[in-house]
Amino acid sequence: MFGTEAQKKEIIPGVCKGEFSVSVCMTEPEAGSDLTSLSTVAEDKGSHYVLNGKKCFITGGGMASHYLVYTRFGDIRGYKGIGGILLKKGMPGFTFGKQEEFMGLRGMPSCDLYFDNVEVPKENVVIKPGDFGNLMLTFDIERCGNAAMCLGTAGGALEAAKAYALKRTSFGRPICEFQDIQFTMADMAMKLDAARLLVYRAAIGAGQGLPSIYEASLGKCYANEMVREVTDKAMQIFGGYGYSKEFPVERMLRDARAWGVAGGTLQMLKITIASVIFGRRFDQRK
Repeated sequence: MFGTEAQKKEIIPGVCKGEFSVSVCMTEPEAGSDLTSLSTVAEDKGSHYVLNGKKCFITGGGMASHYLVYTRFGDIRGYKGIGGILLKKGMPGFTFGKQEEFMGLRGMPSCDLYFDNVEVPKENVVIKPGDFGNLMLTFDIERCGNAAMCLGTAGGALEAAKAYALKRTSFGRPICEFQDIQFTMADMAMKLDAARLLVYRAAIGAGQGLPSIYEASLGKCYANEMVREVTDKAMQIFGGYGYSKEFPVERMLRDARAWGVAGGTLQMLKITIASVIFGRRFDQRK
């Protein structure tokens, strides 16, 4: 979609074969939701750029082979100075911090990235400064992926709770025969299916080019809230065993909490949704 033909030929086949992986590097200590405040900078040195700065909470950090770094070019202020530049692991001056230890998502590597006078060839520019809108368009695809993982986690929690409710007995009968369990399972199933339809609608849009920012935001926001509720209810059905690491739902609950932060917080998504509803942009600096 973006990038030069040479970049696509170099990287995409390797990704498809499982030889390469690409991390998207946006977040900084002082630039999360407010991405236009990022301070990582690429200075034009004629034949190349020199990159300096820091990124944090980068999924795949230290493990990925390539990194798409959102950076400011020179001293151009605001979103007009932001573009994307491609780095390879092992480039001089490009180093990693320690691996994060999160509450959940423990199978997903994440760490800080440091850029100390990294010389980057100009042919590594993927998105030129001034095309910030294109960087954000691709973000809507990432939101669909985030929401899809919520569907998987919630679906797993629902199935685990169903299996447990069928075999666990109390007062001489399976707990699935109690109305409270039935109502809880029905609520879980309804919300999972509603989220699935919203996410699938956004994904269909992505298959036709790019997902609608409105549909992607709706799908992610609802799925992020849904997965917390469904995993929490699943844990309650399991009772004390739900809190035990011997069973899967406690991990699902911990994982569920992350998706409403990663890829855009619930609060920022709701501001985006409201912006579309009202047909105007709400500047958070005013």
